[in-house]
Amino acid sequence: MCITALLTAHWLLGIDAAQSLTVTHDEYWHLPAGLAAWKLGRFDADNLNPPLTRLWDALPLLCTAAAFDPATPPGDAFQLGDRFLTDNRPHYERYLALTRSMNLLFSVLLGGVLAVWAYELFGMKSACLAAALWAFCPTALANAALVTPDMGAAFEFTCTLFFCWRFAKHPNWRRAAGLGILLGLAQLTKFTNLLLYPLCAMTWLVVRVGSCDVSPATWKKQLGNWCLLVAVSLGVLNAGYLFRGSFEGLNEYQFKSDSMIRLAKVLGPMRTAPVPLPRDYLEGLDRQRQIMEGPHPVYLDGEWNQHGFGTYYLRALAYKLPHGAQALMALTLFCIVWPGRLHHLGRVQGLLLLPVLAIIAVASSIGMQLGIRYLLPAFPLLFLWASQAARWLDWQNFRYRTVLLVALIAALPWSLRFHPHHLAYFNELSGGPPMGRKHLLDSNLDWGQDLRGLALYLDQQQIGEIGLAYFGMLPPSELGIKYHLPPSWRPEPGWYAVSVNFSSGRPHTIRNPDGTLRSVNFREFAYFSDFKPVAQMGYSIDVYHISTADIARWFAR
Repeated sequence: MCITALLTAHWLLGIDAAQSLTVTHDEYWHLPAGLAAWKLGRFDADNLNPPLTRLWDALPLLCTAAAFDPATPPGDAFQLGDRFLTDNRPHYERYLALTRSMNLLFSVLLGGVLAVWAYELFGMKSACLAAALWAFCPTALANAALVTPDMGAAFEFTCTLFFCWRFAKHPNWRRAAGLGILLGLAQLTKFTNLLLYPLCAMTWLVVRVGSCDVSPATWKKQLGNWCLLVAVSLGVLNAGYLFRGSFEGLNEYQFKSDSMIRLAKVLGPMRTAPVPLPRDYLEGLDRQRQIMEGPHPVYLDGEWNQHGFGTYYLRALAYKLPHGAQALMALTLFCIVWPGRLHHLGRVQGLLLLPVLAIIAVASSIGMQLGIRYLLPAFPLLFLWASQAARWLDWQNFRYRTVLLVALIAALPWSLRFHPHHLAYFNELSGGPPMGRKHLLDSNLDWGQDLRGLALYLDQQQIGEIGLAYFGMLPPSELGIKYHLPPSWRPEPGWYAVSVNFSSGRPHTIRNPDGTLRSVNFREFAYFSDFKPVAQMGYSIDVYHISTADIARWFAR
């Protein structure tokens, strides 16, 4: 009953957020990419991510009149989003709400998997705590309510490791095939899940080596199980792409990323051997690697760096995790070191923390550091690890720990007070959402989600045309906003609305009033940070009314 109530609350909060937020930056093309795959069997509309989550999200659209222009060129995300908007303008918001509700199911199901796994590892009290940590996590809610691959990838990541743990304890052919299916589905959600192949092997070793609490199996049977699960996973991956371009040699590709070019060279004469991967999958991986290998402006604690920061994700966890969850993790560490009368669970610590460390290490090694969402697959495992603290909810034996645990659990819903602005959540010590811009930008804070709030504000204040620098793909004119771009580099009098990413100096692209795109230079609109906004839309868009006196003071600094 407790777990059901928690996940129901999670669902309702997610639905409300999904109905409140403007289509975000990446959603603008993820939504039509899923419909393109269904209607045309095309996976090249946007191949930067595998198709499974977008297919799932777009499933309800098959029961509507949603249209997709087959002439949309492959690999052009902007045209993909624009043409879908043009063809479906009267029903666009309804289609977006439908697809967001489908993505939210991934999050609810993930919470259920967490509860089951916590129950099997630590008992019912831990199952409830794991569900509570997930249900009240702002980062989980933020990504659950958006049509992006991140939540689906986290769901498949967690499910695969859960079933790998079961398989490692009691291996058999049926479980090997089941794990292979999950592993293949995980590859169809996001390229990050390639990590699952080595992580499943590590899980197998952690669970079985030197353990007496596992079913015996000969090395021949174990080898056969592993061959089966790898073969099944590759079969599922290829089936997900309809076997298009499967089993072609690497010599038939024109790779553009340095890493894929090096791989092809290392293989030498073996490049002609058939590769058991679909063509769209390999080309998408190559394209993503090429993008990640290039320089990207990364912002952390007031500094910009073209190659990222080694501590970016560790600091992001410090800023974006609620203090209640952080305190429960600290208490869990204390309880592991001083377990009292309870058993040490050394294997469990390795089982849960090794994947977390691997995700953080891989994400930190990549220069394209755009948001904590890249760590989303680690969140369920962190919460599962923290849920073992509930074993000390025992008044007779652990009175002080019980009082502390109850207080920390009661504090978890406090992180929901900024609903529905979970995307912009920052904890108290980092200054909360209003001060988030001092620490992180991009999808940590501003992903174009508050344009609808700006349109409502302009209508209420009876402000006509405004200078607007909006970090998002939806043309502002679609919401009735009349605007021109703000002046570059220096202020002029008037009303302005500026996305936090731009006022903080981030270079990107921007919509001209005629709907075309142009580049924004580094710090082109950063002068707005020198002025005090008169209003703030959901922590991601600031509204300014700049007078001639304000400009005189700006020049006199």
